[in-house]
Amino acid sequence: MLHHTAFRFFSNFYHSCMMLLHNLQHHQLMIILCLTCLLIQFKVQAQITNPGGEEEKREDYIEQLIEKDDNTGGDYEAIIDLDKNLRERPINLNTATEEDLKPLHELALLTGIQINAIITYREKLGKLISIYELQAVPYLDLASIRMIIPYVSVGSDISEVQVLPKDLLLKGEYTLLIRAQQLLEEQKGFTPVDSGSTASRYLGSQLNLYTRFRYQYGTKFSYGITGQKDAGEEFFKGSQKQGFDFYSFHLYYRGNNFLKAVALGDYELKFGQGLLVASGFGVSKSSLVTSIKYGGRTLRPYTSVNEFNFFRGGAAVVGTENISLTAFASSKKIDGNIGTVDTLGEDVFVTSIGGDGLHRTTSEVENKNTVQQTVTGANADFRIRSLTLGASAIYSKYSVPLIPSFQPYNQFKFRGDQLTNFGIHYDWQYRNFNLFGEGAIDDEGGKALLAGMLISIDPKVDLAVLYRNYGRDFHSLYANSFAESSTTDNESGMYSGIIIRPSRAWTISGYVDFFSKPWLDYGIDAPSDGVELLTQVTYKPNRSLEIYARWKNESKQQNATANEEPLDYLVNTSKQNLRFNLSYKISPAFLIKSRAEWVFYKEGEQDVQYGFLAYQDLVFRKLGSPLQLTGRICLFDTDDYDARIYAYENDVLYAYSVPAFSDQGMRFYAIARYTVTRGIDIWLRYAQTYYTTLNVIGSGLDEINGNTKSEIKAEVRFKF
Repeated sequence: MLHHTAFRFFSNFYHSCMMLLHNLQHHQLMIILCLTCLLIQFKVQAQITNPGGEEEKREDYIEQLIEKDDNTGGDYEAIIDLDKNLRERPINLNTATEEDLKPLHELALLTGIQINAIITYREKLGKLISIYELQAVPYLDLASIRMIIPYVSVGSDISEVQVLPKDLLLKGEYTLLIRAQQLLEEQKGFTPVDSGSTASRYLGSQLNLYTRFRYQYGTKFSYGITGQKDAGEEFFKGSQKQGFDFYSFHLYYRGNNFLKAVALGDYELKFGQGLLVASGFGVSKSSLVTSIKYGGRTLRPYTSVNEFNFFRGGAAVVGTENISLTAFASSKKIDGNIGTVDTLGEDVFVTSIGGDGLHRTTSEVENKNTVQQTVTGANADFRIRSLTLGASAIYSKYSVPLIPSFQPYNQFKFRGDQLTNFGIHYDWQYRNFNLFGEGAIDDEGGKALLAGMLISIDPKVDLAVLYRNYGRDFHSLYANSFAESSTTDNESGMYSGIIIRPSRAWTISGYVDFFSKPWLDYGIDAPSDGVELLTQVTYKPNRSLEIYARWKNESKQQNATANEEPLDYLVNTSKQNLRFNLSYKISPAFLIKSRAEWVFYKEGEQDVQYGFLAYQDLVFRKLGSPLQLTGRICLFDTDDYDARIYAYENDVLYAYSVPAFSDQGMRFYAIARYTVTRGIDIWLRYAQTYYTTLNVIGSGLDEINGNTKSEIKAEVRFKF
């Protein structure tokens, strides 16, 4: 009864809002939004707390990564864990080495130039007396200092450097987390099969389950295990008699002397600039226009549930102050789409590997763990003052050959059961300059090159330039370097980004990226090129208010969708996004976030496709209160899927979602976090999307017969 009452309320509210939107022109909406921002600005009073800071930047970055290629494989749990650990055990700037400060680069809080400036300042002038002395460090602006304050300290305590073994094992923190979520509407894959029908159905229940157990001592030592069951997968029966469909486990230690790091079980690696290997979210084009360089740790524990993008085995990093050696070995089973060359089942091969990790139907279960993947490799870094030179090698072996279907666009893709890659990389920092790059080659002669430069021209101006040239025949199975597409081949381009801070309150940033594909690509039956531009103006007069306006335009080529000729031909496409975003802390306990975004998509001579999205967030976080609340109401209206709009959503701990909004409707969600007692926290999340233009949502076995899609999620965490 309550569900139907809530539905009628939001349905009536939605219809009222949609009538208002249709009666207003786009320029009227913009005027109203701007006037609202101005009115709020006049009422602003400086607050002590930050309205979003690094958290909002990270959310915006993830949103743009997923918008690029719908990639949701990033290790978001590792980011949250790192953030939490550094807040609980801040880095002592008076004793920290460059390696100790690398996590601040991983969180996109400091650049390599800024880290080098802190160490150089300390070496020349001695230990910092106060955190406020950071204002005297070159290339550190006030915004960067405010961002890192929760993660650093200044003192003479060396206990963190000289941690005893018993402290690592006994003085850390245990965490047990359990999460369950489910769609409330029934999807076709869970309905009974009609008599005589051969249609497939999901084997398991609609319930999605996740659990993790972990012990941590800051960023120095951790071990744990994670398990996940996706909706539709069986649990302790049938194909999943072992319980969860996926398990991940790790043991990790980071040292300060000869043994710099060691990992057993599941782990992530990063060599150079990612042409050979780089796990996690990686680097890409975003509003963080100068975040184009890999930094952070070479070896990290793996704590996520992506079933492909990690290594399983052992790895170690050893060395001295000037020499660092990394060696690793990995062996695990991965999914593969099986193919055979005859009816007897001989000469087995796979047409693709990896996949989405879903094992819900009989065919998906048949493809599970069909390929044994064995990988070994090493990396050596040599440091001479401010110059680091490195060399890497990786060898991969598969139990069966990988032979993709032969199409013109994938003529040069990797085929076979083994591959060897070699790479060299460099990183040179001198004052306000940072030059970096990497070159790589595979054993078949395919080559790739990346070279970049970061310059702090002035404390108020930062510049980034990056060139890449990836051969159409270059093969690197674990690469995750800067690119327009999700693969590191068949692409060349030149990127340039700049950040200007004309005053303390204003920031202007933008980038331009020219790229081309010298060979065919999926849905592009000829060599093509394109250009992407972004401009953002941010106004942040104090710690309570932040407003930004963003314009983004991407022009590139693709096959004409309305083509009736026997041969495909390319047409120019253009997609423009215009966004206004506001974050305002109206009191120490309440934060509001507002956004309006327009999309204009045009293909060739076809009509422009329009899209619009607006949402309002309200966040309640009162210091000392056991209850935290977050809510959002979102309206969207798009002409076509090409005019879709992405928006990051808050979620329960260690989870995130970035849905793509298309068609017409409304979405809302509410999250409640309650601290039962010290060490026990509970999260509840309810979300629903209501469409006015659809009677059926989704397709295939995910199809919902109706115009609403609702999800409930519950999570409990025990810390001791």
